[in-house]
Amino acid sequence: MLPPDRVQQIFTLRAAGLSVRAIARQLGHSPQTVRGYLHRRKTPGVRAVSRPGLFTDVFADYCRQRFAEDPHLRPSSLFSELTELSFQGSRSTFYRGLTRRLVFPPGHRQSQTPEQTPQSPAGISRLPAHAPQHAPVLPRPVTPITGEALISYLTRLAHANYLTLTEVVTALPPWFSTKISNRDDRAQHHMLIPATAGALRALAHLTGTPATSLARALPAFGAAGPRSPFRATTACRRCTARRGIRQPVPVHLPAHHKVCTRHGIWLSDTGQPQLDLAACPEIIAAQHRANRLLRSCTPQQLMLAYQAAAKAVSPWPASPAAIPLHWRHRLLTLQTANHRYGTPAGHDAYTHAAIYPDAIALAAARLNPPHPAGPE
Repeated sequence: MLPPDRVQQIFTLRAAGLSVRAIARQLGHSPQTVRGYLHRRKTPGVRAVSRPGLFTDVFADYCRQRFAEDPHLRPSSLFSELTELSFQGSRSTFYRGLTRRLVFPPGHRQSQTPEQTPQSPAGISRLPAHAPQHAPVLPRPVTPITGEALISYLTRLAHANYLTLTEVVTALPPWFSTKISNRDDRAQHHMLIPATAGALRALAHLTGTPATSLARALPAFGAAGPRSPFRATTACRRCTARRGIRQPVPVHLPAHHKVCTRHGIWLSDTGQPQLDLAACPEIIAAQHRANRLLRSCTPQQLMLAYQAAAKAVSPWPASPAAIPLHWRHRLLTLQTANHRYGTPAGHDAYTHAAIYPDAIALAAARLNPPHPAGPE
């Protein structure tokens, strides 16, 4: 808040031909403050009122869900997702909303605000764009899994060729050592972007794999787009087994992708068990329905509607006759079918999978409400 006499000085200096930055330097204010009074967005002597109502409970719940699905999601990326959902607040309003509602990514220290979270990889200013000269070609190529984390792919590549990860990274441009030191593969730092194309070519040469295939499969190269909501999970165990991969493969998949429809596997979040859905084909059908909903809405809208619908699913059937069609009956079926895999019966993954068809049906009704019947 500036007093009227100081605001009058701003207009006087502006009329004298000074730029906004020059006025800000002379009077000791920020350019944003000066510009706000010049454009009449601020009133002299009146303190601006924060609008906490912009960051509603719906947005707060969406942020909590996204941080749970993707522990390495950056708040700046989440802000981009909210803008796609018609969030009208500024970036500062968004960060204040996260702090006031205690919405923090896993591992985040509350004494550190999102603005203070380090965003730049160490040593990035010294990053050269060229690959080492006389780069070798590895004799055993490895096919990447769709959405696979870069460090996972490089580790599998090293093991297939009886090398260490360090030896593989040394044969590649420094872009790779900088990239895998970050927790979020999908974050595209502005100083890494110019070297991305050269890094992709170097990896294609090293592995003998087409660059287009690598870019399409590995999120680290940014082909998926920074605003698309993704979640961290583990690749379908049957998909990886078909390729001879026995260990879990960390991947980033579209946030609405809950089921491997080819093998009927529920893809829980990272570190949680996968479930066999053969006994509940309606869950697989619900994933197909969710995919069709994207023809008429954005992924962010689908996730927001799904989140609200999951909370509205009835905990008990309306009548005893409805029990075989209710999600609690589906829950028992899943627990029985997956008992042989050793998954604990009380795991949250069972509940999330059991209510999925009901939640998608409610989300579809929210996104595509029935049109009122016209006059006879």
